[in-house]
Amino acid sequence: MERKQSFLHGTLEATIFDATPYIPPFPFNCMLANGKPTYVTIKLENKKVAKTSHERDRVWNQTFQILCAHPPDSTITITMKTKCSFLGKFSIQARQLLTEASLINGFFPLQMENGKTNRELELRFMLWFKPAEFEPTWEKVIKYGFQGLRNATFPQRSNCHVTLYQDTHHISAFQPPISLCGTPRRLWEDVYKAIEGAKHLIYIAGWSFNPKMALVRDPKTSIPHARGVELGELLKRKAEEGVAVRIMLWNDETSLPLIKNKGVMRTHDEDAFAYFRHTKVICRLCPRLHHKFPTAFTHHQKTITVDTRTYSPYLNDREIMSFVGGVDLCDGRYDTEQHSLFQTLNTESHCFDFYQTNISGASLHKGGPREPWHDSHTCITGEAAWDVLVNFEQRWTTQCEPSLLLPTSSIRNLIRQPYASSISNDRNWKVQVFRSIDRVSASQLSKTLTAEQSIHEAYVEAIRKAERFIYIENQYFIGGCHLWDKDKHSGCRNLIPVEIALKVASKIKAKERFAVYILIPMWPEGVPDSEPVQDILHWTRETMAMMYKLIGEAIKETGKPGHPGDYLNFFCLANREKESKEEFVPPHSPQPSTQYWNAQKHRRFMVYVHSKVMIVDDLYILIGSANVNQRSMDGQRDTEIAIGCYQVPSGNPESNSTSKSIPRDIHAYRMSLWYEHTGLADDMLLEPESLECVHKMRSLGDQMWQIYANEEIVDMEGVHLVTYPVDVTEDGLVGDVSDGDGNFPDTKTPVKGRRSKLLPPTFTT
Repeated sequence: MERKQSFLHGTLEATIFDATPYIPPFPFNCMLANGKPTYVTIKLENKKVAKTSHERDRVWNQTFQILCAHPPDSTITITMKTKCSFLGKFSIQARQLLTEASLINGFFPLQMENGKTNRELELRFMLWFKPAEFEPTWEKVIKYGFQGLRNATFPQRSNCHVTLYQDTHHISAFQPPISLCGTPRRLWEDVYKAIEGAKHLIYIAGWSFNPKMALVRDPKTSIPHARGVELGELLKRKAEEGVAVRIMLWNDETSLPLIKNKGVMRTHDEDAFAYFRHTKVICRLCPRLHHKFPTAFTHHQKTITVDTRTYSPYLNDREIMSFVGGVDLCDGRYDTEQHSLFQTLNTESHCFDFYQTNISGASLHKGGPREPWHDSHTCITGEAAWDVLVNFEQRWTTQCEPSLLLPTSSIRNLIRQPYASSISNDRNWKVQVFRSIDRVSASQLSKTLTAEQSIHEAYVEAIRKAERFIYIENQYFIGGCHLWDKDKHSGCRNLIPVEIALKVASKIKAKERFAVYILIPMWPEGVPDSEPVQDILHWTRETMAMMYKLIGEAIKETGKPGHPGDYLNFFCLANREKESKEEFVPPHSPQPSTQYWNAQKHRRFMVYVHSKVMIVDDLYILIGSANVNQRSMDGQRDTEIAIGCYQVPSGNPESNSTSKSIPRDIHAYRMSLWYEHTGLADDMLLEPESLECVHKMRSLGDQMWQIYANEEIVDMEGVHLVTYPVDVTEDGLVGDVSDGDGNFPDTKTPVKGRRSKLLPPTFTT
């Protein structure tokens, strides 16, 4: 029976069993009885998606779960090879799996390079296609049990606790008027307390790290003794107390201390290394080793792991606590929900931490705007926190001296899991740690994995289980190049944007409401007319165009009126402030008619969105260091870490009882984020999938964009959400907004970007 599917959209389970044994001709059969090690690859549209181990006996029995979101004319090619020779291949069109048989199983003769079939060489394999439309929803899997992602190093853990953070700090007055939300916690104050309270170990992995920075800066802090204390001094003090302090930073090989070059990314790696030299803190710089592009990629994980007191009947018991997310311990990250541009430049918050990397020559002496920073982070306890520790140990063991790690078995009273009788109701989270990483960066990966891509797989699975809505905050949003109109071979093949568009399309065809809200920065960090920024803007526009085209086609197919903006919307954050009498007056000013001068004159700038978070149906959340681009999702480019988690009914985390309602911390977190961005706490926001909610958010975004973009200076009064400046037609065509010049305000930078003639796509996708 023909399946009504226009896409190969689902999971292709491929099992490679064995092949015809190698029988060498006489007289070589005595010397080469077993033949050369042989392996099998699977390609989908010329992109390698699976590879077996090398086996002399040609017996593999290896299974791969291949994520598919491809047109029906895509080709699946299974090839058998040795290290130096091609043995044969078998090809099948995706359309056959959709229209003829979703299960193909047996021995199949392979085609030689000359195109002829070799009947004496057969490969036994099974292909089983499982459509995405049959995935159960999050509500169902939480109710009836979910075992977590299979292709991840770390399994799903129960009895965990998760704290969700937005931004690094909040002023005392920030209190979302929503009963569920409570008072948002202050990330960097909690980090300070965790480091200060550690007795045995403090392990920090980072992309960037500034030891001269103060974590606590608020005069009204609950820990006044911590105010103004440099992070590096705190760590040195803990090391002097006998705590094993280990810091593992990405080595930006473009930073050269001999000529005082700070490096392309200005991550302070050499400064941090020098700061801790001749102290008991052990700091190591680790390059992201790569056989093709040795300096192009990074170690991008941001984790802090400490031992902490556990709340158990035994006062001396300790457990592992880990922080994971998007926030590095470095310049410019300290910010509150106010995201001020000018008004904190003479305060403790930013007078020693003026950060602005998007404007050439910006400095405190020339005045604002500073670059406001919005981010997300988590803190976890329970066995998942141990998995973050193991990730650190695996990376350290691969690139540093293993003997410098503290054996956890040597720590008395350190427990992996609190005693059952002491597990409190807040230990109601199930958490799984995901990574993008390869063997060059971490030990003990599965032998069948060239690289772990579990973050990408977790995103795809989470999207496929969505029933009502998806909310994303991310620094980048690029993917699905195989469906772009141009640049199909750019290598940016992660499926996240395609999966979202196909999810929306399926809901439109099923006549069900669904909404997607995606929050990204106006442009990626950097001078906006620079080659890398323009290139990334170009890829972003290609991604948007692909998504809106698929959604527009789905609406057209129904024959009913509708607009792609009823289902998918992109937003960014911005601020505009009127001048106040108390604010800092700089002694110098920018050059007239520059971007700096324009931004200062018009009192406006974007709020940089650095979060890496996705919320699905208010039931499941993914949060970590990974961006939505190929660099973060590939596994062989940037190294990343994230967690996927959800809550189960309180009391017994393993219970499938329907009599208890699921705790709503994820829902509260989204509502708190939206309150920060919009100032709204309407009941309408409780149903993000509704057309009323979509129109409300879009209307507010359009209104705030006008306030931001107009010549007249109007204070945005704490509402930062603005619609991303593109125009989308009913057919799903994406263009520039009609009432602008196609550039971001105060710049000569086209919103649609431009393809770089210098940079290879591998660098910017």
